[in-house]
Amino acid sequence: MYTLIIVDDEEAVRESIRNKMNWESHGFELIGSYGDGREAWDSLETRLPDVIITDISMPHMDGLALAAAVADHYRDITVIIMTGFGEFEYAKQAVKLKVYDYVMKPVSHQEFTGILHHLKKELDERRLRNEDVSRLQSQLNMSLPLLREQFLERLVSSEVKKEEIRNKFALFHLSLSGPYYVALTLDVEEFLYHFEAKISSETELLRFAVYNIVHEIFELEQGGIVFRTKDEKIGIIFSGELSSLSLAVQKYAEQAAQCIEKYVKVRVSIGIGRPYPTVGELTKSYSEAVSALDYRFLVGKNKIISIEDIVHGKGQLQVHHAEWERKLIAALKTGNKELFAKLLGDWINELRASQSSVDRCYIYVQRFLVSIIQLFEDSGHDAMEAADILGQVRAYTTLDEVKVWLESLCLQLFEQVILKMEQDVDSLLTRSEVYILENYANENLSLGDVAQHVYMSMNYFSGLFKQKKGQSFIEFVTRIRLTKAKELLSETNLKAYEIASKVGYGDPQYFSVIFKRHHGMTPKEYRALSREGISLD
Repeated sequence: MYTLIIVDDEEAVRESIRNKMNWESHGFELIGSYGDGREAWDSLETRLPDVIITDISMPHMDGLALAAAVADHYRDITVIIMTGFGEFEYAKQAVKLKVYDYVMKPVSHQEFTGILHHLKKELDERRLRNEDVSRLQSQLNMSLPLLREQFLERLVSSEVKKEEIRNKFALFHLSLSGPYYVALTLDVEEFLYHFEAKISSETELLRFAVYNIVHEIFELEQGGIVFRTKDEKIGIIFSGELSSLSLAVQKYAEQAAQCIEKYVKVRVSIGIGRPYPTVGELTKSYSEAVSALDYRFLVGKNKIISIEDIVHGKGQLQVHHAEWERKLIAALKTGNKELFAKLLGDWINELRASQSSVDRCYIYVQRFLVSIIQLFEDSGHDAMEAADILGQVRAYTTLDEVKVWLESLCLQLFEQVILKMEQDVDSLLTRSEVYILENYANENLSLGDVAQHVYMSMNYFSGLFKQKKGQSFIEFVTRIRLTKAKELLSETNLKAYEIASKVGYGDPQYFSVIFKRHHGMTPKEYRALSREGISLD
């Protein structure tokens, strides 16, 4: 329903229009009728109608003056001029005043009804447009914080035209005094509160609290700009005189880090780029800030790091990577966990002292991981499974974290390798025993024969055999031969020299000497006693 007023100095005309029309059926409500333009104008302070139907010739304020005042102050009120004067000049003035329609008196009921019908249709369309624009404006206002952050992240990460920067600064009510501009980035490192999961609402609450402190210090107090990034970091843009800008951002960064740890119980690291003379060069400064933040890989967490304090890729100490790799792998192979841990710590310290770039440090670590994978493969494991660790190293932000991870990883791999090696050794020793049992009667059976059968070097097999069996190869073979000799002496009537031959001794005399050395009697004496039923074991 649209509201409407009638303005005419003739009361009879007003009454005729008011009483002859069924306003509600046409979508209108008549809320007033006035005898002159001044009276109608004053009524607008109390209630604004959607439509004004007015005569032209009236005392105090005529219809054209009223239409002019309405057009100047109330752009959404529709005015219809209705008069008995048909002068063309009036019509031209009415057109200039954006009057909706201009009709001559007397106007018929049918004609007036047609005017209202078309007017309602246009008012409906206008309201629909206005409501849609209002809805869009409301949505825009709700989206402004997100659009602001998206623009600021794009400003520091890609090229943005000067005109767009001006327009967006105006839209988001942003300002930077200049003349030099610097970017910072802040990352949450450690939550000192203990809660169950880092995806909990408490985490988001703490991150929001961190943002509020940074926003208050850098933006509200110092006139900078603070925004959140897609990767959950906080971006900061600051400006000032070149002579004092670097010291200022360092000071405010320290204040922010201290307040965050004190009040929110969260530790952060902050990277600072170089100052530049234009807003468009903030991409350079922000990239440097990110690089500075990455440098915590060497210096550790919870630091404020300026790119100007970093010398990338100009290590003062040379890292002898191949030598360190050889030592670490050797320690793994020998199973010396304490030595490995010490060597790993020394290597990490040398990497840190070398002032190598972060990327080069990652490369050193990945090269070492390749050697570990090779060791893993040599032990009979699936190298493709172990190769997954190559990409995992980038998940760690400091050398100290890498050290802990490498130590844990290598010791886990070591345990698996040792287990596999022990299983393989047991299998090989079982094969060697079977071979000995099948060939002990061969007087030429040697350590070399058995080692070759199980594909081991003679020295390695000899040491491994004694370690696992608790006796040397010769002692083991002698025990097998003499055990079999005792069986033959007790259960057969074979001569001693025949038995000696069957158990691998070509010299019967040597057989008797060995037998007496182990059992305290000759083979003949052993046979005699065993046949008397005397237990000799």
